[in-house]
Amino acid sequence: MLSVALGLVSTAAIIGQAVALATMLGALFARSNAGLAHEAGLFILSSLVRVLAVALGTPMTQRIAAPLRRDLRGRALERVLDAGPLRSVDATVQLCTRGIDAIESYVSTYVPSLVLATLAPMVLVGWLALHDVLSGVIVLVSVLLLPVFMVLLGLEAKEKMEQRWREQQSLAGYFGDVVRGMTVLKSFNRSQDAVANLDEVGAALQRTTMGTLRVAFLSSFALELLSSLATALVALVLGLRLLNGSLNLTTALVVLLLTPEVFLPLRRSSAQFHASASGIAAATELLDYLEPVARPGSNPAPTQPPSLELRDVTLVKSSRYQVGGSAVSAYVPARSLVSVTGPSGSGKSTLLRALCGLGEAGGGEILVDGAPLASIERRAWQRRVAWMPQDPTLPGDTVRDAVTMGERSIDDQHIRRAMAEVDLDLDLDRALGEGSLELSAGQRRRLALVRCLVRDPLVLVLDEPLAHLDSESAALVEAAIDRLTMTRVVATHRPLHANQTITLTSFQVTSA
Repeated sequence: MLSVALGLVSTAAIIGQAVALATMLGALFARSNAGLAHEAGLFILSSLVRVLAVALGTPMTQRIAAPLRRDLRGRALERVLDAGPLRSVDATVQLCTRGIDAIESYVSTYVPSLVLATLAPMVLVGWLALHDVLSGVIVLVSVLLLPVFMVLLGLEAKEKMEQRWREQQSLAGYFGDVVRGMTVLKSFNRSQDAVANLDEVGAALQRTTMGTLRVAFLSSFALELLSSLATALVALVLGLRLLNGSLNLTTALVVLLLTPEVFLPLRRSSAQFHASASGIAAATELLDYLEPVARPGSNPAPTQPPSLELRDVTLVKSSRYQVGGSAVSAYVPARSLVSVTGPSGSGKSTLLRALCGLGEAGGGEILVDGAPLASIERRAWQRRVAWMPQDPTLPGDTVRDAVTMGERSIDDQHIRRAMAEVDLDLDLDRALGEGSLELSAGQRRRLALVRCLVRDPLVLVLDEPLAHLDSESAALVEAAIDRLTMTRVVATHRPLHANQTITLTSFQVTSA
């Protein structure tokens, strides 16, 4: 609305400029010593208003549209945590970076320009019709022909941009697969084949991009040609009417100055459409992906460390595959420490993810204080659970950055108390280095545990917290876990001083 309002102000300023300039030229043509102070003042004022409207329009609308980008990325992150990435991690990254940027550009530039392309020509054509009916009719007929060309060329451009977006997604996914598998490809002497295939995908994207540009240039040429022909036709009619004396010079000059301005919003809208067409393709994909992730909960989330109960739970790794074997049944008392053991591939990580609300159980039921976990709103439950995965990463430049993860409500004193719980003494401003390699394996594990503790969780879920640790570091982490008082579920290959143990048998992955 702000962008459209500024655009209409600019349109009114254009009319003021044209009237002032035409009046000055008409007066000078009539007599050389005509007084032009009033008209010059109107022209200067209109010019200043137009400059301000144009200068304020883009920054202000982009600033207003910026929360859209943050909101979409936040919702996309929730969806990724809830249901996994879209097709692949690389395609999801492409969608959440360049795709959402393109959506923001579409909303902040194309949508206002489209509305303005409807309103501004109506204002200008209306003004022309009031002052010169014949010129207004000629311009109106020309303007009505433009949507036909814009629709035909726009449909072609949309198809090209959707194809280009699909190929961008394909290239991003393939490039990620090649990079991750390059070690294996080189060991089998197939790396050159992968690079050649990557070149072919890139060349296909280049061809699609050039085809899109050709459509864009063709549409721009068609609009420019039609607006030029309309302006020329108006100029021809104005000249003939000036010759026979049926029109005064000032009115003819105003009409001639305003006629190109009628088509300018339409040309800008067309240019913005091509620039923002990627946003249309990305939005189509993103809105399909961003289904509502919050489950309506009939039961409130717990406010104290809860008890957990597994009733004949079977485990699912994905929508296509499930873990076969006997169902799991167990009871986890409130504030207790329970270890989950079993051989690799038995489903320990899958069970922990189901407890965190990051995955669904294939069968059976998980109860929280006697209430089904499915009846608790997912995000409310996850705010009360802290999860340390099997291979935690510590992004950030310093210890403080790695622990807070951008959460400004976590103060330094809280971090130091959590670090004392795990016998970790580190300067919060200490640089971690790339991959946190400035810390030992034991320090990295304990720091990941600190990151969980500063959230004050009611349930702590840890996946192999003692993995890859020497005996001294493992003893420190185990002692820290034992001292905690929230409900704790720990998957481990090493024995813990747990209240009880849930043992998973060796499962086979079978088709669901």
